Amino acid sequence: GLVAMTKKYLPCALFLLLLPSFLLADLRVMTLNTEWLWTPFDKRVDGSKLIRQDMSEADYLNEIRFYAGLVKDNGVDILAVSEIENEFVAKDLARAIGKNWQAYFRQGRDTATGQDVAILSHLNAVEDSITTFGFPCAKAPKARKKKCLSKVLGVHLYDPSAGGRTIAVLTAHFLSKRNNSKVKTLKRESQALALVKSIRRSENSFGKEADIQLIALGDFNDTIHSNTLKLLSKGAGLTNSLSCSSISNKKSNKKGNMARIDHILFKGFSCHDDVAISSGKFSDHKAIMAVLK
Repeated sequence: GLVAMTKKYLPCALFLLLLPSFLLADLRVMTLNTEWLWTPFDKRVDGSKLIRQDMSEADYLNEIRFYAGLVKDNGVDILAVSEIENEFVAKDLARAIGKNWQAYFRQGRDTATGQDVAILSHLNAVEDSITTFGFPCAKAPKARKKKCLSKVLGVHLYDPSAGGRTIAVLTAHFLSKRNNSKVKTLKRESQALALVKSIRRSENSFGKEADIQLIALGDFNDTIHSNTLKLLSKGAGLTNSLSCSSISNKKSNKKGNMARIDHILFKGFSCHDDVAISSGKFSDHKAIMAVLK
């Protein structure tokens, strides 16, 4: 019996062993709005209109440790963060996650709030690939004038464990829905089209014949059925990770999923799961994680 079983399953085992590593490896991607994560160690407070007070050193370090634990506990490979104060915060978080983690950052243009975005990963950036795309602008069909992205970042990450594949990663933080109006909604739609421009630029850098793997994630401040998300998804040919969340997760949290304003969009991957993870007392947003293959 044992000999027969060995003969039966050995070819399958050998096939799995011989498969390239990138066909077996999951890529775990997370987007997290940290809700005004302001460092007390830079001795200044960013933002000219919505002035925030710096956190206490103890509170700041405690929150950094919590987010780092969230990343490590869930085996995350790529993290996008929004509502951080500056590059110091991104670097502090990267150090807390692990010595092989790096923070990719470019100063944004939201001088009113001082909020910024960053991408963190243990994957290395392709040289000279970190960009804000010149803070692109666009105009939605019904908008009166153009709206620009003030918080946007792109980077190409090189994954040696995935057969040397390069992954384009973009994050942006769209205009808030607080005190929302038709004008603000149109501005977010314009920002969605501006991000589509950035995605196209990122794709073009791969060359025409390349198989493109791309992830766009962040706080887009609109729901999956909004015109903002439709313009972004259809305009760039992206799939929302909500489409691949487990059936049980979809049913148990249908209302929460439909109200979600943080999203992970992708192309060039298949998707295994999508989960919303509590950020406890530290943020008014849940962390969103997708498992991509």
